[in-house]
Amino acid sequence: MPDQRRLKILFTEGSSISAREILFALGPHHVIDIMDPSRIFQSRYSRFVRRRHRCPSFSRNPKAYLIFLHALLRQENYDVLLPTHEQVYLVARCQELLGRHVGLAVPPFESLHRMQSKSQFVRLIAELDLPQPWFSVVQQHDELADHDRFPCYVKANYSTAGDGVRRVENQAQMLQIAGEFELRGWLNGSNEVVVQGVAKGIESISYAVFQHGRLVGYNGAEFDWPGMRGWALCGTSKTHAKVIDHLRKIGETLNWHGALFLDYFYDPATQTPLYIECNPRIGGACQAMTAGVNLAQQLVKISAGEKAEPLPLGQEGVRFHQGFLMMLTLALEGANRRQLLAELVRRHLGKGVYANSQDTLTRPYEDLRSLVPSLAISTSLLLNPKSAQRIVKRTVENYSLPESSARIIRENTFDHLELAGAHQNETPKSIRQADLSK
Repeated sequence: MPDQRRLKILFTEGSSISAREILFALGPHHVIDIMDPSRIFQSRYSRFVRRRHRCPSFSRNPKAYLIFLHALLRQENYDVLLPTHEQVYLVARCQELLGRHVGLAVPPFESLHRMQSKSQFVRLIAELDLPQPWFSVVQQHDELADHDRFPCYVKANYSTAGDGVRRVENQAQMLQIAGEFELRGWLNGSNEVVVQGVAKGIESISYAVFQHGRLVGYNGAEFDWPGMRGWALCGTSKTHAKVIDHLRKIGETLNWHGALFLDYFYDPATQTPLYIECNPRIGGACQAMTAGVNLAQQLVKISAGEKAEPLPLGQEGVRFHQGFLMMLTLALEGANRRQLLAELVRRHLGKGVYANSQDTLTRPYEDLRSLVPSLAISTSLLLNPKSAQRIVKRTVENYSLPESSARIIRENTFDHLELAGAHQNETPKSIRQADLSK
């Protein structure tokens, strides 16, 4: 990328695997700063991160997070703001306010809401006459408890990393889950819960970047070992032509501007995808890069206001895995120390699913510091496999979008922030930053 202009980019968080993958795709070419509420987060350990800004929790207090972000953008001369995870919901809601200070690429908020909300997404797919499993939308405990079509999945309208998704096999399980969802406030008569049929086929994913409704970047993959929380643990790059056509239809309908990715099951016999979920943000950046498609760089180009030409399709058959995330998944599924150690040895030797595969989360030849999260998590799991629940919970809390925060974002305009900051020439004292370039 010799002709690429070196930009100063701010990531909206650094705890997620998405942020880690984006670092590998952008770090060698740009200056990267990261916001995150935690002192210790996985993307902190990277030679590609210049500075971190410790901020309020997005999931707990989106207003405080936005005030912090707005003040930081007023003080620092960033070229691009890159929403790496669920913060895209807030950035899209406030794009007029934030866009005065930085380049960004997000769709109209109404369009993003239709893709972020699980109930709105299934309705959109039905409206566009695209294939998906059967579904119903409920709001009350009794509506869910009386459901009698199995197996199925029950999905909270807003959840991150599979926290609000449950597979249900029978009526007894449905009664139990209806009680759990009611206790968590997801069946209060105003929130919506999606009941969705189980799809058959090869679990797959498609990552895309759009510029004002035009598809300008695509990479797809089929999973070998899907994770229990929907994580893309390992697989192979694969292009499904029909999915590209469907992505174009979605992008044009919603005038999509920015990134999104679709989860679906693919039937190779009929060449038919069944769409199950969408994430309206960038994902799989390192996976795409290993296949020869730098979607993250394309998103940065669009964010900076440049016209983007469609990228060529990537190479098929490129294998990938997410090493320490596979260890976490095994521990969550009940693996003991011996099983975890055996998996660690297989990964080290490149056996089984790791054969001829690239790790998209730990790449020491490019970034030696990326070993730190992998070593820390693997050690913790070998000492105590049950620590997996705590690790995942603590990490996801840094970037998740619960229903309560989504409602705050939808119901506020935040116009007062510009007025409140009109006479402020400095970032609030609460902003703490550390130079990580040394």
